[in-house]
Amino acid sequence: MGFQKVAKITDLWSGEMMGLEVNGERVLLVNIDNRIYAYADICPHQKSRLSEGTLADKILRCGRHHWEFDVCSGSGVNPQNACLTMFPIRVDGEDILVDMDDVRNLGVGVDGEKE
Repeated sequence: MGFQKVAKITDLWSGEMMGLEVNGERVLLVNIDNRIYAYADICPHQKSRLSEGTLADKILRCGRHHWEFDVCSGSGVNPQNACLTMFPIRVDGEDILVDMDDVRNLGVGVDGEKE
């Protein structure tokens, strides 16, 4: 499948996030300083949708149990031994494209072990 168009850049203002479904998978798009990030829309803690949380100062907070993640890196802030799953993105003109075939776990899982 490779890269697929999932949204337009005008759908997502700087400092905003949105959840959407792509081929049956939940994806979270985040715009920080006009740079787009794409993550699996699922908290590694108890599988809640991250899109139902909050975003402030580049910190994404899960709405269920308040786990926090650095949106620019996907690394856990609280707790530090957590991480998000990232999808590669590309912006082509006004289109945001996500590569659903190339999922990248960003390092350490909730048990503290390398994944």
